[in-house]
Amino acid sequence: MKEFNWKYALKILGIIICVITFIVLAIIVYNTRFNPIGIDADFRDFCYNIRGEKGGFCYWFFRIITEFGNFYVISIIVIIVVIVTKCDYRAIILALGILFAVMLNIGLKGLYMRERPVAELRWMDEFSTSFPSGHATAAGFLYSFLMYIAYHSKLSKKAINIWMILCGLMIPLVMFSRTILGVHYFTDVIAGFTVGIMVSCLCMLAYKLCDKYDFMTEGLFEKIKNSRKKDN
Repeated sequence: MKEFNWKYALKILGIIICVITFIVLAIIVYNTRFNPIGIDADFRDFCYNIRGEKGGFCYWFFRIITEFGNFYVISIIVIIVVIVTKCDYRAIILALGILFAVMLNIGLKGLYMRERPVAELRWMDEFSTSFPSGHATAAGFLYSFLMYIAYHSKLSKKAINIWMILCGLMIPLVMFSRTILGVHYFTDVIAGFTVGIMVSCLCMLAYKLCDKYDFMTEGLFEKIKNSRKKDN
């Protein structure tokens, strides 16, 4: 009898929890999408009260932070991972994962069509709908999966710990930046986060399968290099 694999079970459990959480939020938001629920209104007002004047430290800090959930910055990070890993299964899963997360987010936004908070109080321009947050989805996926890659890498323990802390902080900071900047409600970023973590758990399962069956562990760049050597 095979030993029960807790690591696989935890990833599946994470997917189930994320799906249930999103469904609950989606139902609530769909029924109240034209009139924010209490926690959305309260958290929005809290953010407006603490952020100060536009152009101050809070504005510039979170304008920079929010870019780490931007598709262009994420694309640069993915390219760096592709180069560092020589385009092995880790980079391929990461690239496919972020693409799936973005497409899923776009589809959900189109389905719910929730309006963003009042335009006059936003600190940046956004033209898409609000639910779920695309930045929170991207950050929830990208930085959690980068933590997973680092944990299973050959980096030193100190380097892994530093990387885990940085990525661990980036997720809530990006999420909070969206509410501080006035472009999302609290439920938007929580829902986006759950979508991102769900995709991340799926990619972690794919990671283990590739590692188990030795699929693309050599790296595409390395294969091309070795192939050229053989031809010469």
